[in-house]
Amino acid sequence: MKFPLAIIMRTTGLAIALLAFECRADDNPLVFTGIVEPILANSCVSCHGEKKQKKKLRLDSLPAIMKGGKDGAVVVPGNADKSDLVDRIELDLNDDDHMPPKGKPQLSEKEILILEWWVKAGAPGDVPLSSIKPPDDVKAAIHSH
Repeated sequence: MKFPLAIIMRTTGLAIALLAFECRADDNPLVFTGIVEPILANSCVSCHGEKKQKKKLRLDSLPAIMKGGKDGAVVVPGNADKSDLVDRIELDLNDDDHMPPKGKPQLSEKEILILEWWVKAGAPGDVPLSSIKPPDDVKAAIHSH
């Protein structure tokens, strides 16, 4: 069976467009769901998620993070120094207030850098990474993560 050249060209063009979109999506993820949420899901949500909320804190969605917990706000958009989330992940592992606690999966230096940047950038939601223009060290951490 012969296929008309026009159909072959359209199909090939569609395949190339889809591949280009997939590559672009990987290079330009949504900030919260594509970058921040997976970090929190890996290290925080087992204790601060839908099923379990230590200190009434959920870190499994942007609205829940912004709501805070029993002790108030954990993220102050634009101010990492006043954000409990950043403070606790930077504490020494032996400090009782360090998060995640000893014995749980710990954040890497790159993940800490990304979360600090996210808070300093205003804790953006689902906007393309390119619209925020992170510094080169953060971009490298994101793309290697």
